[in-house]
Formats: sequence, structure tokens, C-alpha cells
Amino acid sequence: MKRVRVYKEIISDENLRLAIREVNAGHRRNGNHSLNKKVIEIENNMDEYVEKLRAFIQGLVDGDEHMHPPLKRRRWDRNADSGKGKWRDINEPLLWPDQYVHHAVVQPMIPHIMRSMDRYCIASVPGRGNSYGVKALKKWMKNDVEGTKYCCECDIYHCFEELDPPYVIEALKRVFKDTETLWLCDAIMEYGVLIGAFFSAWFLHLTLQPLDLMIHKKQYGVSHYLRQMDNFTIFGSNKRKLRRLLEDIKKWLAEIGMKIKGNWQIFRVGFTPKVERAHQALPKKKQRHRRPRLPSALGYRFGHGYTILRKHNLFRLKQSLHLYYYRRDRNRVISFKRASGLISRLGQLRKCNHQQVLDRHYQPKTMFALKKVVRKECRRLQALYPPYQAA
Repeated sequence: MKRVRVYKEIISDENLRLAIREVNAGHRRNGNHSLNKKVIEIENNMDEYVEKLRAFIQGLVDGDEHMHPPLKRRRWDRNADSGKGKWRDINEPLLWPDQYVHHAVVQPMIPHIMRSMDRYCIASVPGRGNSYGVKALKKWMKNDVEGTKYCCECDIYHCFEELDPPYVIEALKRVFKDTETLWLCDAIMEYGVLIGAFFSAWFLHLTLQPLDLMIHKKQYGVSHYLRQMDNFTIFGSNKRKLRRLLEDIKKWLAEIGMKIKGNWQIFRVGFTPKVERAHQALPKKKQRHRRPRLPSALGYRFGHGYTILRKHNLFRLKQSLHLYYYRRDRNRVISFKRASGLISRLGQLRKCNHQQVLDRHYQPKTMFALKKVVRKECRRLQALYPPYQAA
């Protein structure tokens, strides 16, 4: 790949203004819906802050400036670990100037990072969200039964915490050759590859690109491959080749100080009639251990020609519906948070075979009533906090 220089583009007026607009779009209001005074000040004095941002970036390159320590928050992710949940340490970089610097540095680099990115590498990539991955998995499972005979599921242990900046710099050197850009990237990683920072996802994708290329080698017989950040879903028609691939993935990750979680799985997705007869002839205990399973990714489970919700997602949908009907039938107040969360969970049903779930648990006009609650709250907030008018 031809290496490029992007430092002049990073400190250009056009790029710095774009970075300011991108950050301001998501931080114009505080958590209590009031206007963010710092963002309003930056928008009203755009030219002045463009010069300040350029000076700070140049100071990072020269070593005169340093990034600020991020604010660490500990949050409970109830959807992690197959619904068991776990604590996550989220880092929130300082708004000014850190978040503006992150956007200004990474924006010119994105087109060059995406040049060699795998087509089915998703998450934090424009146009490659959850729906993109679900559509691809549905297509593979429906149209290629033999190629999706076996599945390998695995993910990287503490991916961002274990990713060391020197390995990221080595990956950046494959694409970018100006020393100013490399020094700048090293400066913004002063506190590591942070969970919650804008640059972290892109640097991880770039670091794992050689691994994506290795997985597609013919010797492993991989039919289809999807990676959602650090979660791998790999399909093939030969179980032994998938096992060999998994061992090589472990060796590759060990070279950059990372490792696969111990809960990896390689299993059969579907039976052919011949194998099904052989399966029925096995003892009951072996039948339980060798039964086929459905690949689980992106909140769904995928079968050959059908898609269903993951168990914990389905359980929480039923639970939310039950609580809503319980409160509604007793004329209790339905909160905005409860209504908006239930609308989101019902939206998951659009991408899967959901008719049976609706027939058993959904009552008519539920969505209409939920949207009415959300609409009422949005109108109240608009009246209390009028829309921001740019100067």
C-alpha cells in the first residue's frame, strides 16, 4: 500500500472547522437538556477557536502541549457476556480541547484506513452498523448452507486495555509516512487506547487489518467472516481448518500482547440428512454435547433461512411488555424512559422472524400509546428548552 502524508490536511482550516462542527453537534446540550455554554461560546467565536485548536495540535507535535487525563466512569453493561452483564470502565476525554483534537486528527485519516479495511468489518464505521451486519449474516445463512456448516465465535480479552500504543504506531506506519502525524497520534494516546475516545475504534481496526487478511487465506477454508470491533464470527465447511485458524489467531494476537477469551466456540450450525441419522444413533449424552446451535451475533441468532432474537433480548422484551401492561392497566404513570426503551426493544423485531412473539405477548395499539408518551415529553422539553439558534 502506498503511504501518504496527512499532517497539512489535519491543520487546515477546513478540517479544523469540520472537527468543531462534528463535536458540537453531539454536545450542544447537557444531560439536563440545558445549552452547553462552552459549545455556544466556541460556535460564536469559530475563527478564534480554529486558531487555538491549530496551535494546540502544533504544540502536541513539538512536545509543548499534553492531553488532559480523561474522566473515568464505571458503568454496568447489562447486555454484555450473553446477558449476564459486567462493569465497564468508560473514559470521557475533556471536551475542550481533547475531543476536538481527536476528531481533527482522525478525520483525514479515515479514508486511508478504510482503503484496506475488510468489507465486513463493522462497528464505528460509517454505513456499517448493526443493520449492515445482520443483513450480511442473513444472506450467508440463507444462500450458502454448505459454507455455513460450522461456525467459530470468539472475541479478544479486554481488547482496548490490552492494546499497547507502540503496536498501534507500527500499524500507522504502514499507511502514513509523515513523522508529524505519527508524533501526533502518539501524543493523543498518552493515556492509552481509551474506551470512549473517538480515535480508539479506528486505531483498533487498523491494527487488526493484517489479522483480517490472514483469516481469508485459502488454507483455512473460511467461507464468510464478520468482525464487530473485537468479536469474530467465522464460517467454514471444515471444523479442523477452523480449529487450526483459531490457533493461528491466538499466535498472531500474542505477538501484539493480546489474547482470545476462554469462552470461544466452534460448533456445527446445521445437519445434513446423513449426519442427522448418525447423530440419532449416538448415546443421549453425546447427542446433547454435539447438538447443533445457532450463531449468535449483533443481538440475534441466525438459522438457515430464519432469524430470532437472542434469549436475553427476548426475555427483556417480554419483561418490559409485562411491566408496561401492568402499569397501564392500573392507570399508573408511564415514564419517558420506560416508553422509549420499550419502543427500542420492539424495533429489534423488525429484523427477525417475530410474528409468534407478537401473537403471544403484544397487544394492539401498544406502539401508538408508547409513541404518544414520547411525543408528549419531547414537546414539553421543546417548550422548556427552545431550539438553539446559531448566531
